Amino acid sequence: MWTQRFPEHFARLDDEGRFALTQTLADGYLEGWEPTSQEVANLVDVELGVIDRAEYMRRTLSAGPDAAAAG
Repeated sequence: MWTQRFPEHFARLDDEGRFALTQTLADGYLEGWEPTSQEVANLVDVELGVIDRAEYMRRTLSAGPDAAAAG
């Protein structure tokens, strides 16, 4: 499901990273989160070390209350 919805983001990850991202997205989905492409891109950036968790939180909080609730 997630790999088809966000193939450009999953393509940046290795098998372990894809598994981790799938688990994160599935957990969030079960909590009522519908991730956007930008939110997935931010998660991938954290996984790859492009940004740290502080920057991830800054981006999430700047995206608005719906995104902040999911992060």
